[in-house]
Amino acid sequence: MKKNILINFFCLCFFYIILLTLFIDDLTGILSLLFVILVTLIIIKFHPPVGSILFVSLVIRVFVIFLGNIITLPDYGSDTIAFEHEAFLMSKEGFSKTLSYYPGPTSSFIVWLVAILYSLFGRSLLMAQSLGLFFGIGSVFLGWLLAKKIWGDDIAKKAGWVLALFPTLVLYSALLLREVYCVFFLLVAIFGVFNWVRTGELKSILLALFGFISATFFHGGMIVGGIVFLLVVGLKYIKYFFILLLSNRISLKNLLIVILVLFISIIYTSNKIKIPKLGTLEQSLSIDRLVKHTNETTRSNASYPEWTKINSVSELIYKAPIRAIYFLFSPFPWDIKKLSHLAGSLDSILYMTLIFLILRNRKVIWEDPALRFILIILISYFFVFGVGVGNFGTGIRHRSKFVIGLILLAAPYIPKLRLSKK
Repeated sequence: MKKNILINFFCLCFFYIILLTLFIDDLTGILSLLFVILVTLIIIKFHPPVGSILFVSLVIRVFVIFLGNIITLPDYGSDTIAFEHEAFLMSKEGFSKTLSYYPGPTSSFIVWLVAILYSLFGRSLLMAQSLGLFFGIGSVFLGWLLAKKIWGDDIAKKAGWVLALFPTLVLYSALLLREVYCVFFLLVAIFGVFNWVRTGELKSILLALFGFISATFFHGGMIVGGIVFLLVVGLKYIKYFFILLLSNRISLKNLLIVILVLFISIIYTSNKIKIPKLGTLEQSLSIDRLVKHTNETTRSNASYPEWTKINSVSELIYKAPIRAIYFLFSPFPWDIKKLSHLAGSLDSILYMTLIFLILRNRKVIWEDPALRFILIILISYFFVFGVGVGNFGTGIRHRSKFVIGLILLAAPYIPKLRLSKK
């Protein structure tokens, strides 16, 4: 038996003993966690090059889950407690009744998912955390897979290690929050975007839309990427449609895509679709609503400076980029008012590093249509979330949704670290 296999085996045995010690009364939670471990090992078996990355991802995330039973983890607060408690209350009337509470794409969707599990297997916070762990490990694997598709094996390995160890990705895989689900489905969407630019296949468009729409079920703002994607796809195929029409030709695939884009556009512009956080099209374009929202969010000791509040359309034009910068990089040194803010500043340094590496790679990104499209989608998110978020406490959580996209674009310039036996 190989040495690394023995090490992995003994590590798993060690974690199993800890599981029995800490969660002896939670058999459902233990079995849920063991199921995620089993799935991870199966993936490792069929994809050996990513084995070490996934194993470390698993170990460190399980360790953080255990740690949360000893100390209070960062960002473990009102949202995590409320989600779990609401899920328990929703599940008390049984499975069929819980199904009837389906909330659609709202902040309660994660509550409903956990409530379904509770109604079937009983209340278990560890089971709910295992669900997040599953999507967290899945995000690392999909991120590595996409990096391999874009850059090749060596660069994919570097990107994979960053995904495995990036602090907020680790943290939100262990907490009952929505971020890890947004990360996973946005990554699915980026997969579709990349494949569409490369191949132009209809199934890639459907995959991208599936990813964007699924992410929107966990946070309404995630639809922004889908809108940008549909806009670009629609313009391209409508242009191609008229070119063919002038040549007395029609492409069935092209016609289907044009109809799909127009159908979605007509429904949304008719204000019949209300997206959480954004509202209808009319509401999302309302400057009065925007002013009220920025005033409500720009407060507390972690808020952006008062001068960043938006009070008119003209202010939106020049303050949106400033708020996008605050969204990505705050807290700045002058924003730190207490000791807990220091953790946020460390997170901001990581984002500054990623943006610096992306700038070094800007020529390659801009000359590649697929990477350029991914960058444009990410920038649109930064502007929208920059305007919508008013404090860096919330911003740290929200920007973690997009960090995998940044890592993928920065991957070629990520330093290669080697472990020494000395």
